[in-house]
Order: sequence, then structure tokens, then C-alpha cells
Amino acid sequence: MFTSLRADGVPSNIPWLITEYGYSVFGGRPEVDIEGALFNADTVGAFLSLGGAKPYLYGYEPNYLQDELKCSWGNLMMLQLSPKSDQLNRLSTYYAAQLLTKEWMQPISEQHEMFSVTIKETENGVRGATRPTVTAYAVRRPDKQWALLAINKDPKRAAQLNVEFNSPGAKQPLSFVGQVEIIQFSRQQYAWRADGPKGHPIRSLPPAQFTREASASYELPPYSLTVLRGKVAD
Repeated sequence: MFTSLRADGVPSNIPWLITEYGYSVFGGRPEVDIEGALFNADTVGAFLSLGGAKPYLYGYEPNYLQDELKCSWGNLMMLQLSPKSDQLNRLSTYYAAQLLTKEWMQPISEQHEMFSVTIKETENGVRGATRPTVTAYAVRRPDKQWALLAINKDPKRAAQLNVEFNSPGAKQPLSFVGQVEIIQFSRQQYAWRADGPKGHPIRSLPPAQFTREASASYELPPYSLTVLRGKVAD
């Protein structure tokens, strides 16, 4: 889309915005299942890394399930209302939004620096996987911590992520040092039960959060969002 807009002559010296992002304009199960969280995070990371100024999420208000295409029930929403009670369900996109704005980015009105990320994926030990399933986005926050947002889009297989920072003038790649904070959201925290208009999450927990010593690699569960946050050696 960026390439197409630039080819059409849209100037790059004006702010580029996503005024509404979400999985689909039509209601469907992926919007309220874990896929909605993965898609939204990938959209924000890709847009900002390509030079986008501000992305705006659609669907802040609580809402009900719909079946617009007679395919499956869902909706672009973070919070689900129950038709027969005052219960309010927190959906996967709710937790993804918190992870992006409070864990990956620092929740203050100061500049964050985006850096390009190169993924060299292997398949059965051979570099150059034909279907890359991991994307990652790096930011240096105002508190001088580095935060890496990693998305594993494989629904069945975990991935091992090796992290290196290439700094101009450095003789070799740098890496995290000391304690690394890890925030992860996957099917271990969230599960959706499809039941027509009665569909609802049967597990709705905030992202897991823990710290560990910096290492050469980090595991990304299947269908997961992971934030790695810490200091990098000078």
C-alpha cells in the first residue's frame, strides 16, 4: 500500500495516518479470537516502521457479536457486551492494545525511535524459509530501554528468536545485557469459544510478565505476541 501511494504521487512530507485499523470491516470470529490481537500488533508495527505517523484503532466502545456475512460471529471491538447480563468480556485486542501502548512503547508523550529489523528465518535448520512466520519491530524508548515486539504467526509451532543489534562502528553485533523483561500474550492467556451469538472467551487473562537473564535466544509460543525489553551493551 505504501509503495502504491508513493507511486501515485502522495507526498511523504505530510503525516500519514491510519484513521481506523482492525481485522476486517465485516464481523467474524478472527476479530474476537487471538488472530485479532496478532493482526492489530503487526499492523501498528509495520505502519510505524514504514514511516507512518499515527495509527488509530477502531472499536473502543463495548459491542455485541454480529454475523454479517453468514459465516461466523464476531465484531471489531475490544470489549464484548453480553445480551443477557451486565458482564463485560475483555477480548484479545484489548490485551494487545495494552501490550503495545504500555509495554512495547513507553506510555508518555515523548519521542520513540524506530529501527529497522531484519528477520533471517530458518526452516529445518536451513536459512531462507519460504513462508516467514515471525515479524519483529524494534524501538528505543525515552527511558533508553530497547523494546522488541515479536509476533509469531504460526498457529502450531513455537519459534526461537536470536536477537542481535548492529551498531555503526561496533566490531561485532551487540545483545541484551543483564535482566530482560519479557511480556507474552498467547493462547495460554486467551481462548475463544465459538457459540453463535453466545460466543465468548473461556480464558481471558492479561499477558504473562517475567524477567530473566539475557541470553542468545528467546522462545516465541505459537500464535503469540512477545515484548523483549532491556538494556543493550554500550
